[in-house]
Amino acid sequence: MPLGERIPERLRAPLLLLAGLAALLIAAWPWHASSPSTAPLWWICPSQSACHWGDPTREPLAAPVTVLRRVVRIDDPRRASPLAVEVTAMASAEARWNGVVIGANGTVGPDRASEVPGQFVARFPVPWEAMRAGDNLVEVRLSAHHLWVPVARPVHRLAVGPPQEPLRGVLRAYLPTLIALGLLAATLLLQLLVRTGRTAVLLNAVVLAQAMAEASKLILTYAYPWQVTRLFAVALLAGIAALLLARIAGGLAERRGRTLLAVTALAVALAWLLPAWDAKTLWALRAGASAALLAAAFGRGPLRAVLGGYALALLWLSLTPGFLDSSHYLLAAVFFATIALLKRSAPVETPAAPPAPSLVTLPHGNAQHRIAVDDLLYAQAEDDYCRVHLADGRSLLVTANLGALVRMTAPHMVRVHRSYAVNGEKVAVLHRGGPLALANGVSIPVGRTYRAALAAWAQ
Repeated sequence: MPLGERIPERLRAPLLLLAGLAALLIAAWPWHASSPSTAPLWWICPSQSACHWGDPTREPLAAPVTVLRRVVRIDDPRRASPLAVEVTAMASAEARWNGVVIGANGTVGPDRASEVPGQFVARFPVPWEAMRAGDNLVEVRLSAHHLWVPVARPVHRLAVGPPQEPLRGVLRAYLPTLIALGLLAATLLLQLLVRTGRTAVLLNAVVLAQAMAEASKLILTYAYPWQVTRLFAVALLAGIAALLLARIAGGLAERRGRTLLAVTALAVALAWLLPAWDAKTLWALRAGASAALLAAAFGRGPLRAVLGGYALALLWLSLTPGFLDSSHYLLAAVFFATIALLKRSAPVETPAAPPAPSLVTLPHGNAQHRIAVDDLLYAQAEDDYCRVHLADGRSLLVTANLGALVRMTAPHMVRVHRSYAVNGEKVAVLHRGGPLALANGVSIPVGRTYRAALAAWAQ
């Protein structure tokens, strides 16, 4: 018996909500803000009178030019391994070794006019002749005036050590994302083949686009301002994905679907107020996952278990390092594949045959005429008989008075005058205080005693 079936129905919703709430509380708890940094400390000088030891990856680079210094000890330069200063930052950079410039990435300047943006990733090899035995002073100058939005932590990495192969570390970090790209493309094709819901297909496409933006640094070499654009695109797509996930959840929440979507939209908007771009993305995704978890806890439908499991896994995996780089996309690929396979395995509903047209039997002497209701237009009294006018232009004399005809054809024929009855579905215009018009343009008078009953019927 599956674990979910062993849990009583009345306990499933509280357990789901408690697990999701625990993940959100752990994510919101500021324990990570005070955690010590394991990166080597640098002497950071936004100005000559304001220097301090710190981690460059936590510096805002708000000064016109920020100077970072560090001492590297080399025992024997002749036996030392090759060294390089590696800078990954949304800033222009210049590196110096013992006071000698060993490389520049763009042009560092005190203002926007004098700075030339460098690339997001740069590496400066240290020449052998610049090394000396003992302490060596490394100095890196940074300026970031071409960022079109504020960035809390523009420096992603600043290290001195053996040079790595180009993009080696990035490729190792983003290899799962590349695998997820193929899986997301495959699940999107599968969803199109099995014709899953339009919202689910659109969500798959948005997550695929987000993964492509996330992994674009593997194939593109760009100036550092474009890194902000990439982060903006990732966060924007994450917000759209959260709203689409809430839209799917709204189908389970039934009447509360619009409220759930509105609350999710508000949560996504609040996530955009956070200073860090990764935080904007993470909390937007958590907002969508929370909406899905609520719908799975209280909603109905075949997707309830799948949606609840995906939302709970997303909330907990979002607490792990590297979630935005890999886990998120792999988890989404599993989710999309599951709902596509559920759609494929669902029984195909055979469309019901259209109902046969209703027929009425009208007497004509010793004969009985079977006439489709849709063919009836109106009937006009002729003494003890009545003449029925048909849609194809023919008329039929019926050996019954008008009252008997209305009773035989009820509820389709409605009496509107002492001498007239009409097929209610053929009425095109009902004038207040005047005649009515049929679909073929024929005008039929309406008697005063029948007008109130006709108005009530029309409502």
